[in-house]
Amino acid sequence: MDKIHHIPNVCIEKYHKSKDYSFRISGMRSIFAAKKMETTLSKNELQLSCERLRPLFLRYALPGVGAMLFLALQSIADGLIVGRLIGATALAAVNIVIPIYTLVTAVALMIGVGTQAQIGIRMGRGDYSGAKTALISGLVGLLFFTGTTTVGVNIFADEIAVFLGADNELLPLSTKYIHGLMPWLAGIGFQLLFDYMLKALGHPRFAMTVMIGTILLNIVSSVICVSYLGMGTFGTGLGTGMSFTLGAVVSGYVIVKQLRKNTELYTVHGRFSLKTFGHLFYNGSSEGLTEISTGVTVFLFNITLMKYVGAAGVAAFTLVDYLMFIGTSVILGISNGTIPIISYNWGARCMPRVKGIVRLALAGNLVCGAVMIFLLWVCGHAAVGLFIDSAESQVIDLAVRGARFMSLAFLFNGFNILASSFFTAIDKPGLSLVVASLRGPVLLVSGILSLPRWFGVDGIWLAMPLADALTAVIVLWLVLKWKKRL
Repeated sequence: MDKIHHIPNVCIEKYHKSKDYSFRISGMRSIFAAKKMETTLSKNELQLSCERLRPLFLRYALPGVGAMLFLALQSIADGLIVGRLIGATALAAVNIVIPIYTLVTAVALMIGVGTQAQIGIRMGRGDYSGAKTALISGLVGLLFFTGTTTVGVNIFADEIAVFLGADNELLPLSTKYIHGLMPWLAGIGFQLLFDYMLKALGHPRFAMTVMIGTILLNIVSSVICVSYLGMGTFGTGLGTGMSFTLGAVVSGYVIVKQLRKNTELYTVHGRFSLKTFGHLFYNGSSEGLTEISTGVTVFLFNITLMKYVGAAGVAAFTLVDYLMFIGTSVILGISNGTIPIISYNWGARCMPRVKGIVRLALAGNLVCGAVMIFLLWVCGHAAVGLFIDSAESQVIDLAVRGARFMSLAFLFNGFNILASSFFTAIDKPGLSLVVASLRGPVLLVSGILSLPRWFGVDGIWLAMPLADALTAVIVLWLVLKWKKRL
């Protein structure tokens, strides 16, 4: 018989008394097997395997939403700090070298999501040695990557900035930002990794608290370094690096304490495995691809709008992108927040709980999408007006029209994003990568390049909803194919 989820007696009693059929694992046969195994579970595992699904979903999804919204706030706040306190030239200089930062965060997300999924699946199976090996492999792999990247980027800062497009005017400001931020790459990477590990170990609310605190500290420290200490772009990078490193220290300390409380996981032997690292890196690749493709598609939106409308079109897209990013962040928070629950119960073969949590997440995403569509169609003018002076009538009109067209993506992207997270959670990285590739590099890029030829500016705005609609059709086929496995 396959190894079956090791439910303690308290959960078995709860199963017998409860009318919630999500507690059914694999019938009475599994319950008797669970009694026979008598393995001690941590508090986190008890919650994942026995807690009612709705409160469990809220306990993981809401902190995910909170963390993602504050990450969205950080990108907006950094732009405001640099643009207003230093100047437009400094903002351009920082934006030129942002791809390096995006690369590091993308790799950290790949490793973090992959590690989280592997820990959950292996703990669900009762394979604590495999869970610890995944944890150690993720830590060592990220340390090696951030260490080598830090040395290389700081040594060749000038060459990298020039390669990314910095001219003689931007080069000094770009290299200062690099030297302020890049020595802290390990801290930035580990804070992102530890955020996922804390969720895997059953502390989503604490992970959110640390992430919010890190971002608020980043904003405050950047203002101090730039406005009061006069450090310019160096201070902007320094504030970000120090804040995330402090967040990593706090998160790491708590992770060590929680590991000690989980006797099964703490005492078992684990080691670095290159094979395990490669697999968890591959399993998280869809999240990294999404991060990287976002930068590519923004670039394509900008140059296409510049061609058809000019600077007003780029400004309008920037405003629409802010609004879309807020809604997408909520959907990402819900979808990624469910990964620990899905992974653990998939590993334990608790299919009714997997199906139940997927239904709740999908309902949450669809409600969020409906709200965003309503707001952008009915309140789009007011929302755009929050970011720009009312005198910029051309930009406002473009942005309102663009927001209405692009908001239609919310009819489909909640389903697509959840599907990508689901396939990652059940250790099917190839399928997750297919979903992420379709939404970004394949269909969206194709739409941006082709649709304006037939529909003009409206074709640019329609590229995103059409890409998500076509992706949803393919994803539905993939989901139906896997439905029998649930």
